[in-house]
Amino acid sequence: MEFRSCCKYARISPRKARYVIDLVRGKSVNDALRILRATHKRASYMIDKVIRAAIAAANENLDVDVDSLYVTQALVDGG
Repeated sequence: MEFRSCCKYARISPRKARYVIDLVRGKSVNDALRILRATHKRASYMIDKVIRAAIAAANENLDVDVDSLYVTQALVDGG
């Protein structure tokens, strides 16, 4: 099952956000959150919120085990 979450109207350049997104793409959500907490970039706070929202959606809808979730796709588009 795939769960989606997005952050709209974020006031940060896509290039700076892509730098942080590349760190967490393909990782488990626990590893991704750990990496984001250790990364001192402005985009890491926003991406952390998006991943936590996707985890909450997974728990709310299907009561999925958090340890089995992975970041399969992460995109940053310019507005």
